[in-house]
Amino acid sequence: MRRSGLFLFGRLEGREFRGMRGLELGRLCGQVLQRSSFASLAGQLASLNSSAIGFPWSLWRLGCRLVGTISDQSETSLCLASSKPDSSDGPQKFLETLTSSPTENQRPVNPSHFGKVVDSFLDMGFSHAQIKELFSVQPRLPSQARLAVVSELLLLGLSTDSILKAIQKNTELLRMSPERLKNRADLLRKFNFQEGSLNHIVIHCPSIFTLPERRIEAVKDLLMEKCLFTVQQVSKILQTCPNVLLEDLDDLEYTFQFAYYRMGVKHREIVNSGFFQTSLADIKNRTIFLERLGLYQTPDKKGQTQIVNPKLKTLIRASETDFVTKIACSTIEEYEIFKKLLAREEEQKWNEDGTLEVELSDLESDEESDTK
Repeated sequence: MRRSGLFLFGRLEGREFRGMRGLELGRLCGQVLQRSSFASLAGQLASLNSSAIGFPWSLWRLGCRLVGTISDQSETSLCLASSKPDSSDGPQKFLETLTSSPTENQRPVNPSHFGKVVDSFLDMGFSHAQIKELFSVQPRLPSQARLAVVSELLLLGLSTDSILKAIQKNTELLRMSPERLKNRADLLRKFNFQEGSLNHIVIHCPSIFTLPERRIEAVKDLLMEKCLFTVQQVSKILQTCPNVLLEDLDDLEYTFQFAYYRMGVKHREIVNSGFFQTSLADIKNRTIFLERLGLYQTPDKKGQTQIVNPKLKTLIRASETDFVTKIACSTIEEYEIFKKLLAREEEQKWNEDGTLEVELSDLESDEESDTK
C-alpha cells in the first residue's frame, strides 16, 4: 500500500501529468487510491477544483495527508486489520517470516503484515522461539485475534512464559474476547489475586479464564457457607490450590470433611498446608497407613493426642519414597500391598452399603403394603 501511494505521487511530482487536465488527473488518482483502500481520500481528490493554480496545491496537500495516513496505518495496522482469515494469514507464511530473522537480536526483514506481527510480539518481550511456539497453537487463528488476547494477558501482569504455558494448556484462551478477559480479571481481583499469584494460577489452572463465572461463585459459596472458611482463607485456597475450581462440589466438600472430622485438622492448618493440592485418595492412603502402624491418631475434641502426629504439610507434600521410608519407616512393597488391600476394603464397604440400602428400601415397602 505504501509503495503504491508514494509511487503515484512520485510520478505526479515528476511532471508526467503535464498533458492531463486537473479533473482527469483527479479521477486517475481517485482510481489508484480506491485500489489502495483510501476511499475517503479518493472522494476528496475527485472533487478537487480543476483550476490550474488550485489543483496542484490541493494535490500537494492531499499527498502530505496520504503519506501521514500511510504512516499512521503502518503503526496501527495490527489493531485495525480485519480478523477474518486470509489466505496469506497462514502458519507457513508466518514461519517463513520468522526464518528471515534467524537471530534473537534481528528484526524481521519481511515488510509484510507478518513482519509487523513479529515486530509487535518482539516488542512485548517474546523471543523468536516463544513466538514460534505461540503460533503453533491453533495456527489457523487470525494473527490479530492472537495479538489482542496476548496483549490483554500482558496487561494483567502475566509474564511471557506464563502466557505461553497457559495457552498451550488451554487453547480456548485464544478465542476469548478482550472484554471477557477484563471481566474475569476483575473477578479474580476480588479474591485479592496479585501478579505473582496470577502467574501461578494461570500456569497451573488456565481454565480459570474460560470457566463460567457461576462455577467460580459456586466453589466460593461452598468453601464459605458449608466449610466455613473466611474470605481471606478462600482467597488463599484459590491462589495456592486453583484445581479446586475443577473438582466436583460434592467431592470437594467430602475432602474437607475428611480433613476436619477424620484427621482432626483445623481450618488454618488446612489452608496453610495446601491440603487441596493433593488428591483425597493419596491423603487417605497415607493417613490410614500411619494409623495402622500406630504413627497417627485423630485428635480428640480438645485437639490432643497420645502420640505426636507428623505435621499435615509434611505428610501430604513428602514424596512417596520419603513418606514411606522417613515418616512411616516402612518399605515401598508393604505400602503398595496396603493400598491394594485398602481399595478392596472400600469396594466391599460400598457394596455392603448399597445392599443395605436396597434391603432397607424393600423393608419400608413391605411395611407400607402391610399397613394398607
